[in-house]
Amino acid sequence: MPRLGSFLVCEKIIIDQQQKPSVISVFQALSALVPEGETIPKDTVSFTPWSILCEWFFVDDETKNKVEQVVEVLHPDGSPSPIKARVQFEHFSKDEQGTRSYVNLFGVPIAQPGFLTVNVWIEVDSQRVTNVFPYRIKIEHTKQPPVPNDGGTLTPVFAPGPSPTKPS
Repeated sequence: MPRLGSFLVCEKIIIDQQQKPSVISVFQALSALVPEGETIPKDTVSFTPWSILCEWFFVDDETKNKVEQVVEVLHPDGSPSPIKARVQFEHFSKDEQGTRSYVNLFGVPIAQPGFLTVNVWIEVDSQRVTNVFPYRIKIEHTKQPPVPNDGGTLTPVFAPGPSPTKPS
């Protein structure tokens, strides 16, 4: 069975000329600014680009068939979000080195405060062959921007207010 060595969710991954990744701003919490008295529609997704880095360790017989990493994102209540991905592995590292995958996504479901769960697993020929590995990100609704160095990232959200009325 493939073994997961690393799993990080972050703002971005930069790959240098020697193909070494640099992980920028690991996600722990995201804060959505919500105006006083407003609510966010249940399908709200922030305009936030983000990335996932995983490093998997395979044995030779596990790489002979179609191998894919599956990503799903669950709302804090456990319901599925529209954010998901599937990446097919084309090349595998040799000599017991990890095989890395980089997934770039756009949009973070932020409608529900609580812990968003990013799940990853491996499928071989469309059959899950690993456990499901979770990564939790705290989603907060706040009326004030987060304090610097609190581990959070400010996520801009547009929550429409009441319609303006014309004077009579």
